Amino acid sequence: MKHALKIYRASQRAGLLLHWCFPMEPIASNTRSMETSRLLQPTNGCRFVREFCCQIEPELGSPFQSLISLFTEHSNYLHGEQQKEMSLKVSGLKDEILACKGDSVGIIRLLEEKGRDLLRSHPDGSAFIELLKQLQSPQLALEVFNWRREQAEWNFPLTSEEYAKGITVAGRCKNVNLALDLFNEAGNKQIKTSSTYNALMGAYMSNGLSEKCQLVFESFKKEVNCTPNIVTFNILISVFGRLMLMDHMEATFQEIHNLNLSPTLSTYNNLMAGYVTAWMWDRMEHIYMTMRENSVEPNINTYLLMLRGYSHSGNLKKMELIYDRVRQHVDQNNVSLIRSMICTYSKSSDPDRIRKIEALLKLIPEEEYKPWMNVWLIKWINLQNS
Repeated sequence: MKHALKIYRASQRAGLLLHWCFPMEPIASNTRSMETSRLLQPTNGCRFVREFCCQIEPELGSPFQSLISLFTEHSNYLHGEQQKEMSLKVSGLKDEILACKGDSVGIIRLLEEKGRDLLRSHPDGSAFIELLKQLQSPQLALEVFNWRREQAEWNFPLTSEEYAKGITVAGRCKNVNLALDLFNEAGNKQIKTSSTYNALMGAYMSNGLSEKCQLVFESFKKEVNCTPNIVTFNILISVFGRLMLMDHMEATFQEIHNLNLSPTLSTYNNLMAGYVTAWMWDRMEHIYMTMRENSVEPNINTYLLMLRGYSHSGNLKKMELIYDRVRQHVDQNNVSLIRSMICTYSKSSDPDRIRKIEALLKLIPEEEYKPWMNVWLIKWINLQNS
């Protein structure tokens, strides 16, 4: 990389100009049934050609991937000191589970010794929901949930929220069949709720099964004992945003207002993510202003979305303003956005772009360099000498 930059400086002194074109991103099409294709058919306003700034993988921390917050926005069972005490107790059990280092026999033995005490002290399921939240590994969380499920035979019935969490965990493990089984099991026990519907929709969404997600929503609307809520519509907004069905996404947002539901931070972040995916920068900014006007405070994901949007649009001034706000997080956690900014600077006429590219390159760990990026830098430098 250092040698490459030396070559670039030489070409810069020679007064060469940068001309670089990036390949267009192919948009995959899937075969759909007649019923669902009607729902998913793009409108003319959504048919446009997008250009890749560079080949960037979606980071796990983006709003499209933060699924837990997307469909578990419900109030806690406990508050204050009770919640704190329960969380500390659960955290201790979590640490002991992790100390088993994947030993299934040891984990089951530990749960037999201490898990039932949690069930007795928190029959509402809040303790095990907290435990599943604290376990970062989806596979480990699923193993713990399976044990919890077996305890239903010993006078410890699962609650609807525990089923919802189990469906979510199954979705994270990419086991949508298990997610559906848990959903149906909850229905057979007459505890199918908005949370279980939302969890199944989220499981399908996170695994790219947007058609099934929408079919679940159609069934949800026919329920008499529970109704779609803001979490449901947040999921739909995310689904339509991923598919770049802007008309459907905006219609869903309008339906939220028609139903007198209050948009949440996830609502606005999902809308912004959809507009960033569709390269609709003005709409992205409009949603941000709407969010602030409605007294909804942005979070780190909001600013990361805006940073990506300004980077892709080549708006250096606003990109740098947002980067200054989230610099520490990006530098430590988001190589994907660093690559995006490097590509943006390389296309710009900023006289200080070389220094800025150098500074960003230093932030990328050696193991995070991708072959395509090395090829791209070589081609970019060669253009300076052509």
